[in-house]
Amino acid sequence: MAAPLERIQTFTGLHHRLGTDLRFRYQCGLPLDRDAPSIATLSRVFADLTKKNLAKQLFDDLVNRCRQEGVIDGSHVAIDSAAIQAYEKKNPESKSEQTGHANWGAKFDSFGNKVTWFGYKLHLAVDTQSELPLALEVTPADVNDGEMAPD
Repeated sequence: MAAPLERIQTFTGLHHRLGTDLRFRYQCGLPLDRDAPSIATLSRVFADLTKKNLAKQLFDDLVNRCRQEGVIDGSHVAIDSAAIQAYEKKNPESKSEQTGHANWGAKFDSFGNKVTWFGYKLHLAVDTQSELPLALEVTPADVNDGEMAPD
């Protein structure tokens, strides 16, 4: 869960950070007297957490705990999304389907330029006072932000 918050986009980047930043490793709950987990181990753990939906459960538990402790009140919320590049085989735009896999996405940057990417989109709702996330969802890049906004 720390990787996206720290803008670490790959298992290689996470492995490097865990190997060089002892404070970060400690905050992730890993022992300081052993080497950082291998890239293969990080990948396996991530796949296992995702398959069993444990990451979502852990996230929801942390948000609820922060609400109970008064760290998050949720009275002021910002909603936005961010592009996530995928390192999967790219499909031509005309053959892309809504399968839950990476897809082509497009948005306009702050200068009005159209930016395209192949991958996913991270949709976030953030408590603006604590700057902590309240909700998140990862979708294929072609999912419109409006579809993910709460009613």
